[in-house]
Amino acid sequence: MNTLTRLLTQTRRLASTAVCLAVLATTAAPVAASPASADDLAATERYLRDYMERTRAPGLAYAVIRGDETLQQGAWGVDGDGQPMTVHTPFMLGSTSKSFTALAVAQLVESGRVHLDAPATTYVPWLRLGAADTARTVTVRHLLTHTSGLPQVWSTDLTDRYDNHPGALTRSVRDLATLRPIAPVGQTYEYSDANYMILGALVESVTGDTFGGYLRRHVLDPLRMTHSAATADEARVISIPAGHRYYLGRPQRFAAPFDTAGVPYGFLAASLDDLSHYAVAQLGGGRFGDTRILSPEGTKQMHTGTADTGHGTYGFGWKNSTLDGVGTRIVWHAGATPDSFTHLVLAPDANLAVIVMTNIYGLPMDAPLSAGAFNVARILHGGTPATATEDPIHTWALGGLLAVAAALLVMLGWSVTRALRTRRHRTTLPARTRTRTIVTTACWVGGCAAVAATATWLVPSFWKGAGLAKLQLWAPDVGHAIRAVVVLSAALALTRLGISVYDSFRTRRPGAPAPTTAPLGTPAPTTAPLGTPARYAATQPAAPR
Repeated sequence: MNTLTRLLTQTRRLASTAVCLAVLATTAAPVAASPASADDLAATERYLRDYMERTRAPGLAYAVIRGDETLQQGAWGVDGDGQPMTVHTPFMLGSTSKSFTALAVAQLVESGRVHLDAPATTYVPWLRLGAADTARTVTVRHLLTHTSGLPQVWSTDLTDRYDNHPGALTRSVRDLATLRPIAPVGQTYEYSDANYMILGALVESVTGDTFGGYLRRHVLDPLRMTHSAATADEARVISIPAGHRYYLGRPQRFAAPFDTAGVPYGFLAASLDDLSHYAVAQLGGGRFGDTRILSPEGTKQMHTGTADTGHGTYGFGWKNSTLDGVGTRIVWHAGATPDSFTHLVLAPDANLAVIVMTNIYGLPMDAPLSAGAFNVARILHGGTPATATEDPIHTWALGGLLAVAAALLVMLGWSVTRALRTRRHRTTLPARTRTRTIVTTACWVGGCAAVAATATWLVPSFWKGAGLAKLQLWAPDVGHAIRAVVVLSAALALTRLGISVYDSFRTRRPGAPAPTTAPLGTPAPTTAPLGTPARYAATQPAAPR
């Protein structure tokens, strides 16, 4: 019995010791650093200073948000008008506007006024998309997730119209009647501004309000977004400053006009402070302070990707992917106008949001500009920034166009100089060279036409068929280089054609005597009096000088 008692006592002591060691081990174990520590925030600021320098952004604004708390924010540099940047400086949001449009539609879905799987024509009866029955097969869900099969619309006839007259959005959507799907409805993800143009018209049709008016009353005002604009009048009130475009790699001031017709897909304006309120509502399941703009279920549905993009998924106005190098799920959207760039990244699992806004944009710098918010999110999760480089297509296209333009200029100068030099010493052109001249001129004109056509149609196709007008708006140096090639090609073709026509008028008729050219210094021939016999005249001495 005593032996048993001793064993039990020792067992209790060992158990007690084990518990104590476990507690001590737990207490002594290092606690993993939570995202957005003080060191992370300091690293974030250092990174963004370097990012601003590398992208040559004249102005930048950023914020790091956790839950409903802004952990860090800043505004550096100047706007396009030379004024210091502040957290209240308005930016054009670009395609980040799409998440606001999706939010407006989600509100109508929650109120029972719109059904996700109903055809779009249920709410926009006059909608036409190519074939007569196409619009009837496209649902609201297809539009939200970019699975309608509609292509991206780069034509300035359809987007970036800068139409601020009443009914602008309706007119732009009616003009989509010529747009034909490039994929079966509901089967393929194809990012297209046309989808959100239609959704904007749907909001107007269902509510009887303008899209900007609805957004102001049901989204912007409830979120206290006081430095935002959803209409041209609001844009004038908040005085959106000019931004910048890249030109030969350097910032160039540019003020993109406000576009009422484009608000649903890319022309909403807001400040950093305003967008921070929006990010808080997204992290809070649709709640900002005491205001709820959408239910938690509705917010989650918007953030949940369903359409495979090839690099993640697309939900309702939001992209979903995994942050490389960290493995964290992110919900995000970036957007650009010709003179500004905005990127909003949510990390729902960490309850974090990152906003980076710059007042410069250019197609070749899309990847380096997009890297900013992604890299801040990486830093906040203990990762290291990834490197993004300028689009090489832009460099090669611009270099090639400038080389062609220089070659055309040299050939133009050579053609003019040679024509002037040869005409100074020759007054007629032998008739036998006429055919050769015609063939040569045809080759010159045909070659110039081919060069101009290649520059006008082939080069823009590198950017998904942007078209010359659109390319000049978004990559002005390439656009101007294309115009220079076209003008020089036309000038060279016209010069060669003009030389050929001039020569044809001076071509000697068949059978006419060939002219003689006296050597330099030979006395001028005499002219015999009228009626003098030819043989007599030939023997007369020259008249005295």
